[in-house]
Amino acid sequence: MKLSSCVVCWLPLLLASCALYTPKPVDLSRDTAEWQQLSARLCDGNTPLTLTKLHEIGLLLNPELNQARLSYARSTAVAEFAGLWNDPAISAEVRQVRELDVTNRGVGLSLALPVTGLPGLAEKVAECYKQEDYAAMQAKERAYLVQLDTLRFSVMSTHAKLHLMQARVKQLAEEQNQARRMHELGEMEFADFQVICRRLNDGQKELQEMEQEHLQGHLQMVKLLGLHPDQRTVELAGHLPAAIPAPVEQPDTALLMQHPALKAAMAAHDTSEAELQREIRKQYPELEVGPGFEHDGGDSKVGVGIGLSLPLWNRNKEGIAQASATRDIKEYDAVQTWRDLVQSSVALGDMQKLLLEHCKAEQERVERLSAAEKQQEKLYAIGETKLPAVADARQEAYLRRLNFIDCLTKLLSTQMELQYLNPEFIAK
Repeated sequence: MKLSSCVVCWLPLLLASCALYTPKPVDLSRDTAEWQQLSARLCDGNTPLTLTKLHEIGLLLNPELNQARLSYARSTAVAEFAGLWNDPAISAEVRQVRELDVTNRGVGLSLALPVTGLPGLAEKVAECYKQEDYAAMQAKERAYLVQLDTLRFSVMSTHAKLHLMQARVKQLAEEQNQARRMHELGEMEFADFQVICRRLNDGQKELQEMEQEHLQGHLQMVKLLGLHPDQRTVELAGHLPAAIPAPVEQPDTALLMQHPALKAAMAAHDTSEAELQREIRKQYPELEVGPGFEHDGGDSKVGVGIGLSLPLWNRNKEGIAQASATRDIKEYDAVQTWRDLVQSSVALGDMQKLLLEHCKAEQERVERLSAAEKQQEKLYAIGETKLPAVADARQEAYLRRLNFIDCLTKLLSTQMELQYLNPEFIAK
């Protein structure tokens, strides 16, 4: 029984090469401490975050991106070992013939020969999943940067409007005090006094709402970056541009075809193609070869057994149907992704044109009303006009400034999305 002795010798070595389970419990206390330390190291509370720093922190800590990277690491590990042949199976048999006091022994080896090429297809499928996860990771990073930059413009807009509102509420409070004194002296009608009081109340309410929006924007930014909430007071560097930015070029068809989102959808379709090929190949029979040794009544016998599965009615029809349907879905997803990119490019291009016109019109209104406000201030200073007139001029100029900030923010966000449709664009 040389074969059985060999098996006994090699068995401890085979077992020693097996993977061992190592427990890895979730330690939330340790994770929280590490999270706080890493956030504090990446984010100095006294230094405003620049765009480059925002991208650096976000790409490092964002939970969804890290989950996508873990998926890619998993598919990479699977692809490394995919396509291995099934291990051979060894069987041993001992039979005792009591009447003759004879012991018969036998050892058999079963080895599946993948004549259908399934291991090669399994390796191909695993590689496709790896490429799909990599493309999906890149697409998520691109989409994340769009989301982060959009939120950045929103926070910067909130800052600008908050400063305007604070200054305006202070100005309205002074107007109300002046109006009260004038009304008590009989120099102002009650209706005009009521208008000024109502403006102050409305301004205070709007300021409260803006302060809530400001806090919410910072909380969203900290969450989106993946920072610990301790860093929620961090500020952003930079301000909204004072001038209207130049138009951004709309990406052409060739550039859109290189977009990460489309590459991810095409990679998913390639994976479904490989899966369908594997399921179709499974309907063909596999060949099994089994050499064996038998000691029977003092005689030693060596033989070879051959096994072949017969696909009479199964033929893996269920697996083929599922894989075929999945391929159709992935094909539809890829086509729809392309159509969405084309539609987004056209829609963003048209919106940019419209917002450029609106910004220019609003800027002209701001300049005109600011000039009228200054004129009223001069007349009021020399007593040529009354407080209600200068208050109206201040209010109109203030409202137009707020509207220009909103219009400019929409334009900047639209141009930023349009730029990110170009796969060669890198924000700076």
